[in-house]
Amino acid sequence: MSEASGTDMAQGRAVAPRPSSGADGASESAPTTEADPGVTPFAVASQQAGPGAVVAAFVLMAAGGFVAWTVWSSGANPAKIEPSDTTAVFLTLLVFAAALERILEPFSRWLPGRRAEAALERTLAAASNRADVSSEAVTTARAAMARAKANRTIVAWGLASGLATVASSSTGFYVLHAVAGPDWNGLAVWIDAIITGVMVGSGTKPLHDLISRVQNGPSAA
Repeated sequence: MSEASGTDMAQGRAVAPRPSSGADGASESAPTTEADPGVTPFAVASQQAGPGAVVAAFVLMAAGGFVAWTVWSSGANPAKIEPSDTTAVFLTLLVFAAALERILEPFSRWLPGRRAEAALERTLAAASNRADVSSEAVTTARAAMARAKANRTIVAWGLASGLATVASSSTGFYVLHAVAGPDWNGLAVWIDAIITGVMVGSGTKPLHDLISRVQNGPSAA
């Protein structure tokens, strides 16, 4: 027994045995595994919208375009709205997009993704209650939720674009004709209605950024 060990025992302190460094024992300097604090255990990669959601979005947008073409071909086109300047045109687009977002908000519950969101909440609740839930199950639920969110985004875009196209052809607000002036007839108004619908259906943030760039002008070199 070493002198240090004898001193410890004399003072009434227990001495824990040291692990041997032989073949049967683990080495004192054996590496320990530590979790990387920057890695989320259940993180998943971003997901793209599925083919069905993409097709549904373009079908909705095409339906709006068909309505606009029907209005144009029937000769029932309303008088064109002609804002005073370009800034007024884009502000009208911004108000148009904000109003459409508010109108569609109550109907978002019927868009894709609600079931995946509920399934993820149940899985996380079970995992937090220490139930027998594996990390693979949580990862799978998160991936399904990410895919459902991407599907919801693209379908909502198609629905908003289709409705905005119908509204454009019904009210006579065509963004290209409004910018080019009353004498410009380089494009059929029903096509301009589709372009207007896509711009409005993209939401308020892109329009707000576009308005800011138009107002501020090109940045100085």
